[in-house]
Amino acid sequence: MIYWWFDHMNPLFAVLVLCPIIAVMLGVCSYFANWFRLWVALVISFMLPLLYIASDLSTWGSNIGAWFIYGAGYILLTWIVHRLLRAIVGYKT
Repeated sequence: MIYWWFDHMNPLFAVLVLCPIIAVMLGVCSYFANWFRLWVALVISFMLPLLYIASDLSTWGSNIGAWFIYGAGYILLTWIVHRLLRAIVGYKT
């Protein structure tokens, strides 16, 4: 879907730069925002690969495995950021 707006974007930029930055931001938001729970951030992180995979139905169907692999990686990144903030900043009361 992201290619609908940015036609000439390098695919590796979306995979290796843009989505990890969004996943890190979701981890930070899940720690600091009271209304934004960790499980919501993890679900959104799992859906991040659809930004560059779901350009049409045939592309989505052929890349379903990549969606799960990259989604799990982005979930892990979001969870690590959340846990690091809990360790560094401290537990919220």
